[in-house]
Formats: sequence, structure tokens, C-alpha cells
Amino acid sequence: MEKNHPAPEGVELLAVKSDGSQITAPSQYDPHKYRDVSNPTSTLGTFVHVMKSALGIGILSVPYAFKNGGLVFGVFGAFLFAMLCSHSAHILVSTSYKICKKERIPVLGFAETVEKACANGPASVRALGTALRNIIDWYLMLTTVVVFVVFVGTTLREVVNYRTGWDWSDRTYILLVGVPILFITQIREIKYLVPFSAIAGFLILANIVISLVFIFQEPLSLENRRMLPTASTVAPYMGIVYFALDATCLIFPLENQMRHPQHYLGCPGIVNLNYLCLAILYSFFGAVGYIRYGDDVESSIILNFPTENVLVSCIQVLSAVAVLFSIGLIFYVPTEIAWKKLHTRVPKRWNGVAQSGLRLGMLAVNIAAACGIPHLGTFMGLLGAVLNPILALWIPIVVDTVYRWPNDFGRLRWRLVKNFALCCFGLFLLVTGTISSVNNIIALYN
Repeated sequence: MEKNHPAPEGVELLAVKSDGSQITAPSQYDPHKYRDVSNPTSTLGTFVHVMKSALGIGILSVPYAFKNGGLVFGVFGAFLFAMLCSHSAHILVSTSYKICKKERIPVLGFAETVEKACANGPASVRALGTALRNIIDWYLMLTTVVVFVVFVGTTLREVVNYRTGWDWSDRTYILLVGVPILFITQIREIKYLVPFSAIAGFLILANIVISLVFIFQEPLSLENRRMLPTASTVAPYMGIVYFALDATCLIFPLENQMRHPQHYLGCPGIVNLNYLCLAILYSFFGAVGYIRYGDDVESSIILNFPTENVLVSCIQVLSAVAVLFSIGLIFYVPTEIAWKKLHTRVPKRWNGVAQSGLRLGMLAVNIAAACGIPHLGTFMGLLGAVLNPILALWIPIVVDTVYRWPNDFGRLRWRLVKNFALCCFGLFLLVTGTISSVNNIIALYN
């Protein structure tokens, strides 16, 4: 009986089923059947996670994006960018599946997929794979929740101090919210984070409903409303909408933990259905918010609402709690990568204690940074503006291009042309996002 091939050196794999069944040709090998996930997530649970990962408080800035993009281009762009995010997910996951099937590997993560794609590509890029894997791993591992901790603390400080007359500092509220975050970040399985994502998503939807109450208090009029962007306003629109929808870092953690991973892609599929719903929601909310306030719409639409109204405080509190409940899912990615690098050095009987200690230590660093480094969020915005286009667009393009090289680009090599166009768009986002973030830093110290 033919034995299973051992896992390639340096690749972290989930356990493989060992029922003695024979594996024949690679073309008959289905990686999904050989995954052994101890606590798999249901299709519905994964749908909730994917929806929440791309539906955050950033939607409150979408009306401001429509001010820059105009109504027609705004709606078109929302669907275009949703399709683009879905396309990136399809490229990465489908290529990973092909590699797993070819090499008879049950599962690969984000960085491992990039490395293997390069290894299967032309000789000139094979050495690039290991470097890209290390860069991706370290970037994702260093992805912090500092910005989210600061947002929760400062938002609660604004509301509570305003309503009570207290004068507590930001640091006090950050340390207080650190207590529930401590318990949330100790949850190690994505399956058990589903209720938190569901609650967070519900709270965001409640925010949208309350915002619509303010928006529809008066009749809407299209008078003096922009339909198309100008040359100077198209970049801000793209930056806000695209980065509000992007959730590249969670693509593989969610898909790899599914009970039925074949439901992730395809038609309708979790990814396609989620981004269709999000495109409709973003388009509607952005359009009516811009129509209501026109050029007076603020960077976050709640700034247009009367601050003395208790519903405004409700929106702020709901936003803070939604972000608080989202931190567990965001925190999962860096802790899992860090644990994969450390677990071989820890005796098996100490695995549970070591994982808890690792999560506690990483959270402590985040909270210390949130308390001790002023305006850290502005500098993190610069880092995101530089690295997010690379991670969300360029890396999927690299994976698709090198794996298909040289003759698998379709009629007239249309996939290669498409990838080149997306590469140019990613460069545009990188340059404009970096300029915007640098201007914010300059304005901060002027």
C-alpha cells in the first residue's frame, strides 16, 4: 500500500487523518478530506466571521467617501471594490487548493501558499518565496490591536465624561477596557468567537439603523449633489471604501478552520454572498448619507448629528462595544502565527499554559503601547497605507502570476493583462494612501 508523502520541511500543517486509506494519484487527492480540525467552524459561523471582518465602524465614513466620489461613481465603486476583494480571496484560496492537491498537503496558510506558489513558478522567483513568507508572517504577527484598544477607550471616555461630568483620562479607560479584552483574547478557537462576531455585527447594524433615523428626519434632495468625482477627490474615495472592505489577513484563518471549506468559494459561496451584501449596504448607506448632508458631511457621519441627543451617545457606545467584541478575531491571527513559531520549543504538557502566557504577554504589550505612545494610531495608519495594498493586491497577483507562469493565462493572456492592471491600481492606492497618512502626521505636529 502506498504511503502518504511526508509534509515538506518548514510547512506547518494540521493533523492528517490516518485511517489507512490509500492515496493514489495527485489528481484524485482532495485536500479538504484530509483536514483534521479539532473544532471546525460551521458554514454559518464562517459567514458571520467574514461579514464582521469587512463590516466595521468604517462604514460610518462611507458617506464622506461618497462626497469625494459622487453618487454614480460611489455606487459603482462600492460594487467594484467588493468584487475586487472577493477576487483576491478567490485567487489566494483557489491557488492554495491547487498546490495542496498537487503536493498532497491537507492545508496551507497565507505565507506558506505564497512560498509554495513561488517554488512552483519560474526559476527566477523561487528564491523569493521564502523571503515573502517571512515578511508576511512577521507583518501579520506584528499586526496589533492597539488602534482598536485606543478607539474603545477614547470613545468611552468621550461619552462617559460628557454624560457624567467626570474627568477621567484616556489611559484610565484603556486600562479598564483591558479587563474584558483579557478574557476575550484568551479564546483560542475561531469557532468559539462566532458569538462575539455575531454580536459585533448586530451592533454595527444597530448603529446604521440609528444613523438612518437621523438621515431620514428630513426629505432627501439631489440638488447640488455631485454625481462623479474630480481628479483630486477620486483617491480619497477609493482609499476609504476599499480599506473598509478589505479583510485579507483573515482569509486563510477562516477558510482553514471550516467544517465544509468547499462552501467558502464558488457560486454563491460565502465570500461572494458576503461581498454582495456589503456592496449593497455600503452603497445605500453612503448614498443616503451624502444626499442628506451634501458637502457638509463629516469624516464620520455621527459628527453631523446633534451631540446632545442621547441616540448619538448610543451610537458611540455601540461602536465601542462592537470593536471590543471584534478584538478576539483580530487578535487570533498574530497569536496563531507566533504560536506556530514557538510551539515546537514548548513541552506538550505545558502547551495550554504557554499559549495563555503568550496571549497575555502580547496583549500587555498592546495595552502598554496604547497607554504610553501618544498618537500611535496615526503612525499605524501610515504602516497600513504602505503594507495593506501589498498584502491585499500585490501578493495575490504575485501568487496567481507565478503559479500560472508561463502558459496558463487564458486566451490572449487576459489573466496576465488583468494582473498587470490590478498591480497598477495597487500602486495607486499605495502612493495616495502614503501621501494622505504623511499629511496627517504633518498636520498632527503643526
